[in-house]
Amino acid sequence: MNEVIVEGSYKSRRILAENVVNFCIKELMPRMKTLCIEVSLISLKGQDAWGWFSEGDNNREYHLEIEKSLTEDEFIETLAHEMVHVYQGSTLRIKDRSSKRFWKCKDGKYRNYNDVDYAKQPWEVEAYRMEGPLLKKYKEINCGDTS
Repeated sequence: MNEVIVEGSYKSRRILAENVVNFCIKELMPRMKTLCIEVSLISLKGQDAWGWFSEGDNNREYHLEIEKSLTEDEFIETLAHEMVHVYQGSTLRIKDRSSKRFWKCKDGKYRNYNDVDYAKQPWEVEAYRMEGPLLKKYKEINCGDTS
């Protein structure tokens, strides 16, 4: 059974984070049952991002850091973005080795895209492409929002 641990911020925000993570697992990785995802809701002010993702000891353990003061939509979208990275790691589409991230290309070979501009790194392109639809579907299911 998947394990989701959320710490920091206030109770309603922790509950929202847990719900979004579980929703993303169901949408992106419905057959996976051995994930362990820790989410820290902290201040990332002064950083260059609203969220971070890192792999633990294996491709089933992850730690996310999310800016706690985001609006609800920004918060859900940021969590969805980082959960796309969890999906990429747990399905071995990306691998972190020696402080470098490698992307599994269509030919099955892993390539280093770390010297490519951030917005053009394939794992970021995919995460940005998927975060909006995940936000929309989450809100439709959980908030009755059809906008």
